Amino acid sequence: MALTLLVLTLLGPSVWGAENDSAPPHLILRSLKITGNRIISTEKIKDELTLPLPSRWPWISPPPFRPQELEGDLERLPVFFQTQGFYHTHIVPTIHQDEAGQVDVVLDITEGPWVMLERLDLEVAVAALEPELTELKGKSPLKVGERFTEKGYEELKSLYQNYLLDHGYPRGKIAGKVLLDEGRNTVEIFLKIEPGLLCYFGEVTIRGDLETPDYIILRKLTFKKGEPFSYNALYDSQKRLYALDLFSSVTLSPQQVSAEDRSIPIAVDLQEKKKRSLKLGLGYGTEDEFRGRVGIRLRNLWGGGRLVDFDAKYSSLETRLMGTFTNPQLWASRNDLVSQTGLVRRYLPGFTDRSVFTQTRLERDLPWHLRGYVGHGLEFARPFNIPLDTLLLLQGTQTGKTYRTSKALLGLRQDTTDNLVYPHRGGILSATGEASPDFFGSNLQFVRSILEARRYQSLGETDFILAGRVKFGLMEPMQATSDIPILYRFFSGGPDSVRGYRLDYLGPRNSGGYPIGGNALLEGSLEARIPIYKEIHAVGFMDFGNVYLKIRDTDVGQLKYASGFGLRYNTPIGPLGVDLGFPLNPIDRQRDKYQVNLTIGQSF
Repeated sequence: MALTLLVLTLLGPSVWGAENDSAPPHLILRSLKITGNRIISTEKIKDELTLPLPSRWPWISPPPFRPQELEGDLERLPVFFQTQGFYHTHIVPTIHQDEAGQVDVVLDITEGPWVMLERLDLEVAVAALEPELTELKGKSPLKVGERFTEKGYEELKSLYQNYLLDHGYPRGKIAGKVLLDEGRNTVEIFLKIEPGLLCYFGEVTIRGDLETPDYIILRKLTFKKGEPFSYNALYDSQKRLYALDLFSSVTLSPQQVSAEDRSIPIAVDLQEKKKRSLKLGLGYGTEDEFRGRVGIRLRNLWGGGRLVDFDAKYSSLETRLMGTFTNPQLWASRNDLVSQTGLVRRYLPGFTDRSVFTQTRLERDLPWHLRGYVGHGLEFARPFNIPLDTLLLLQGTQTGKTYRTSKALLGLRQDTTDNLVYPHRGGILSATGEASPDFFGSNLQFVRSILEARRYQSLGETDFILAGRVKFGLMEPMQATSDIPILYRFFSGGPDSVRGYRLDYLGPRNSGGYPIGGNALLEGSLEARIPIYKEIHAVGFMDFGNVYLKIRDTDVGQLKYASGFGLRYNTPIGPLGVDLGFPLNPIDRQRDKYQVNLTIGQSF
């Protein structure tokens, strides 16, 4: 009531008129400012307000101002500051209203001293666990001598609770006690940890009206009967089952057992996706201009979880028709058979080519989130429209010649990201190798390897993400081949590599300025992804890279750099974006001033 009187007093008699029974005019909140706060950010304080705030966009009308809403916020804010460790906060509102009924509000906040964590004691009911749980103190969100917050206290309990859940103690309990001394502005925390019985995974039951064989499902589980119980293993198993793209719903549930039972059975509830799906896509990019895609997927073909995909893609740079057959766990083994066949026509700055290819791989999941493959590839490719200057420089390149490569394939990939579309944490490591010797039937012999590392890290629990990548590629002719033809060489530059430079134009070029590629590639990126408003994010980036004619020519001193910024709008299929890149050491200062790149999906 006192706050209500204060707010009404500050608004003054002009709000109510000369008579008490007259109706107040319609009030508009023109602005709200917060001053005096030093530690708790203004944005965080505004997030706690229920009072509708004026938009930062000038074309959006300001909201109505209701004194009772401000009153409620003035009562809630001191409670919010207590959760942040401030128990002596004072808030003084100042309200100005003009004759048109427009109101300006200023909240002057004196945070006062914050409460310091003076002591943190841990009591573990099982002595054998005490050393392991004590080590977790180094990861504690609350440290002795630092500010106490209620969120940090809850995260502290979750830290120990999650450890128990992932190390065989699903019935563990965390009891906490907080002793606050407001006079001294200190707090003491006492945690009592009761792990309960060590439990193990029991029988697994698969439920649902399914065509997918049980063995395909069971072998995607990352736990076995008799292993210590872990919720993290359930989560990883769920991700791997979803990755099969056979199921629209995947749930792994521990079943109820008596308190004395150490074996916990697991129920796997599954619902299969439709047998057929169609994907259509349209887009536009600065390099490939209009692009379209049609994709058809057939699931559980002939049973066994088999997949058949037909993909057609078109753009001004590439036309591709491809079919893929996937047979998971071939002959009930742990190996997945993947076979692809396709036609490709490319229209690149330095040449045009047509190719027919087929590729067969055996893929397998390995420990530590690894997936590896071995296989064979066969390709017939023919280049066209190659400048005469390029033909003089590259003796191994002939216009209209059919190059036949029969290749052994080897690859390894580790994916620890937390989200396939918009990763916040984790990384991707990949290594691929190809060898095309003459005894496989190749008329072009070479070896090629590519290493790439990507890393993503969000700042705290925010959507502010730092991302980075490095890519290194090498290829070398062997046996009867002395020079790699242009259509197999490395190229760099453009929206998917070093933004700020034209597509493929980094590295060696002929006398006419057209790229000719090279046998070595080095490129990378650093990018900050910054949330702005809801699904809109900004990015700032620094890219580097170059292509080298021969492996021996590799020189980091010859790297080209580009920096720039862009915007992203997140959608369920990935971010839509635009980037503006500026070359820092341009190739041609007249032509290479900046590049505008329109994209679908993250740059990496």
